Amino acid sequence: MTALFFLACLAAPPTPTPVPAAAPFTVSEVAPGVFAAISDPASDSGNAGFVVGSDAVLVVDTFATPEAARRLLLEIRARTPLPIRFAALTHLHTDHMGGSAAFARAGAVVLAHENVRAWAHREFQDGLTPEQRARYAALRLPDVAYRDRVSLWLGDRRVEIAHLPGHSGSDSVVRVPDARVVFTGDLFSRRWLPYLGLARTNAWLETLDTLLKDYPDATFVPGHGGTGRALDVRAFRDYVNGLRLAVARALHDGKSGAALVEAVKPQLAARYGSWVGFEEGVDGNIADVELELTGTKAYPPAPSK
Repeated sequence: MTALFFLACLAAPPTPTPVPAAAPFTVSEVAPGVFAAISDPASDSGNAGFVVGSDAVLVVDTFATPEAARRLLLEIRARTPLPIRFAALTHLHTDHMGGSAAFARAGAVVLAHENVRAWAHREFQDGLTPEQRARYAALRLPDVAYRDRVSLWLGDRRVEIAHLPGHSGSDSVVRVPDARVVFTGDLFSRRWLPYLGLARTNAWLETLDTLLKDYPDATFVPGHGGTGRALDVRAFRDYVNGLRLAVARALHDGKSGAALVEAVKPQLAARYGSWVGFEEGVDGNIADVELELTGTKAYPPAPSK
């Protein structure tokens, strides 16, 4: 019996080694030691990235899910054994911070603008489905919060993080000066319609002007879409500005609600109809700017000082 069992084992096909599922993002080195992790458009996640210094690693955003964050950890480990010291969150939306707990467990200090922590409970709990509440419960909120800016050192490599207004009231850009790379979060998306639920578009335009003036030769890693240059940031600015002007004109003409959307949408479609998310999101963009310009848009309260 034993001999027959042994022979049967020899004849049986070997058990296949499980093949890990493909990561829902692609990683590229955009400058020495600076990596962009660009999400697959079908993944419903923002982009991420990481910066390797002489003695530590900084992660920028953590994708939408713990699973994607763990895949990013594997990508980092394939390139460096250095400790992951920091995980910087560019703003409070879950598609950028859903994997934060995975990096905290890996030893990273999670940091973000103070409004990320102050607003997260309200932002992610009001009116959510049970599935969305479960995602919120898995988040790791920042261990360290700042109001204006902070500088971090990865050994001999400096990284600058600065709060800038516009998209969500909790936005930061992460700059690697020696590499001329700027991670923008959702303050810039490349050929991708933005979410404007918490936006203040006038302040946002000023922020985009600042990015163009201060970093004219930078590589920009956006919140959504592929990496870009100053020309791409200007195209995104043109969308925000054109949307704002078109809504203002329609309001001046006495339009509101569905009639305003009907008047503005064709103007935007002619130039931006090919952008990812246009059909799904343009009506909401128009409605959000209408609320903003008429002073009826609801924003979270300012955090207590």
